Parts: sequence; C-alpha cells; structure tokens
Amino acid sequence: PVSRRTPEDRQKDVDNILSWIREGKPSDLDTPGDEFAKIDQMLPKKKGQSPVDRAKDIESVLDWCRSMDVPPVDDHGVPADFEKIPSIPVSRRTPEDRQKDVDNILSWIREGKPSDLDTPGDEFAKIDQMLPKKKGQSPVDRAKDIESVLDWCRSMDVPPVDDHGVPADFEKIPSIPVSRRTP
Repeated sequence: PVSRRTPEDRQKDVDNILSWIREGKPSDLDTPGDEFAKIDQMLPKKKGQSPVDRAKDIESVLDWCRSMDVPPVDDHGVPADFEKIPSIPVSRRTPEDRQKDVDNILSWIREGKPSDLDTPGDEFAKIDQMLPKKKGQSPVDRAKDIESVLDWCRSMDVPPVDDHGVPADFEKIPSIPVSRRTP
C-alpha cells in the first residue's frame, strides 16, 4: 500500500519513536508511547539491530496500520481483526465402531439395498439417495462414503434426515483464512 503520510510526517514519527526508545521505552496509557510499546513488543527483535532501525520498523508498522485503517492494537492488547478459528470436527466414535458401520452398510448394499422403515437400512437408503454416485465406485467405497455422512451427522448431533425424508440442515464449515500475498 502507498503511504498516505508525507515523508516529513513519517520522519517525525521515526524521531518520536527514537526518542521514546532512548528514554527507556516508558509506557504511559493513552499516549503514543503506549502504541509504540505494544508494537515494539509484537515485532521480533533483529540481531544487532540499531535503535534507528528499530524505530523505522515500528514506524513502518504504524504507517501500514494507518494506511489500511486498522488500529495497531485493540483495548485488550491483542492485534485487531484477529478471530479465533473454530475447531475442526473430530469423530466421536472409535475406529472399530466406524468399521462395524462400514461392514453393516456393505452387507446392506450386497443384500440389494432393502429399505425397511425404522431400521438402520432405512437410514442407509436415505443417505444413499442423497449422495451422488461416482463413476466406477466400488461397493466398499460407497459404504465408506455413507458411513462418513453418518459419522458427520452423529458428531454434529444432526439427524441424517428429518421426518419428511428431506435432508436436515447442514452447517457450512467455515473457511480457513489464507494470505493473499505470496511468501
């Protein structure tokens, strides 16, 4: 981003930061020194870095924050605009239980997919209808796909289908933020 401040203003900030460093980095609340201290604490220190270089690094962060309309830090001392990433759902069932389900689904498939109401086979049939069939998919792969849906539903406490035979509401998995910049 292009800086909105003049080179003179930026140099004045560097001078202010440098004098703050030379005064022993006093941290007074609600002063620019407090902002400097928070940024100074967040930035990694470089080996052999001079006070002038440190002041320029701190000023660069301040300038970037001002250019992007982002406060350097919020009232809690945590950088602004950081959110907690929700956890990834993990299966609550043991691998043995999940394999038993795969075996039951595979038996159901090999028996011709009988659909009896109020049985696990009925649940299997409804999920089987919802899932798209893959070209050349083996019965074992199909059973694993159906079991994965069942496992997800159980982990999220969502019934696989509601009383009307329509899929229950599924939550969208939030995306993971990815930097737009290349390393």
